[in-house]
Amino acid sequence: MPVAEPALLDRLAARGWPALEAEQLGGWTLRASHGVTNRANSVLASAEPPDLDDAIGRAEVWYAERGLPAVFQVSPASPAGLATALGRRRYREHSQTDILVADRAAVAAVAPSPSSIDVAEAPPPGWLDTWWEVDGRGGDREREVVTRILSGGPALYAWSGDPAAPDAVARLALVGEWGGLYAVATLPQTRRRGLARSLAGALAVAASDHDVEKLWLQVLVDNTAAHALYAELGFVRASGYAYWEQVRLARPC
Repeated sequence: MPVAEPALLDRLAARGWPALEAEQLGGWTLRASHGVTNRANSVLASAEPPDLDDAIGRAEVWYAERGLPAVFQVSPASPAGLATALGRRRYREHSQTDILVADRAAVAAVAPSPSSIDVAEAPPPGWLDTWWEVDGRGGDREREVVTRILSGGPALYAWSGDPAAPDAVARLALVGEWGGLYAVATLPQTRRRGLARSLAGALAVAASDHDVEKLWLQVLVDNTAAHALYAELGFVRASGYAYWEQVRLARPC
């Protein structure tokens, strides 16, 4: 089973779903992508700044300049007092998430990879349509931002069925010896056929040609169905995080 420190997993996830804009603040990374997705619009706070309250304040100014609320990704790699400091500033915690890891070869061995699953280094025309129908949030503007995020780094794309209108899709971000499983989505009418399991297996097999040895993924803590699936594939919890979001007070009339 791969061993990875929380700080490494935080960095892998940031590279696997890269923000359109990123700026360093001490040991933190400020990320913004027009408000589309939490990961691409939050502070990766995986270091101890010289002055915690000053760093938070400077981050708040940076996001305010972009018309966004300040959001912090808080993990075991974050400063010990960060959550407490954010709580004092009336931030709210949400989206508690587990980070799971597995050996690529082990996943490839246990997950079926039928001929009905295709894998390529670029998504076919209908790939994003299927993912957006299941998990998309917003309209054309938000979809365009996601398209840019997806093209921000090398990846493998898997799909089941007609490439113009897939039944299910998944993406594996390629980051050195690691592969990150993202955007696993199955249309409602084709669920309970084992497609997500098959997609993961096909990506694990294909990743061997890209020198990937280890896999990671993120899943919401309360997503019991996904946890059960990934446990069957050999994934185990290695870390986790939650987002802490600035609560904006309404301006007086």
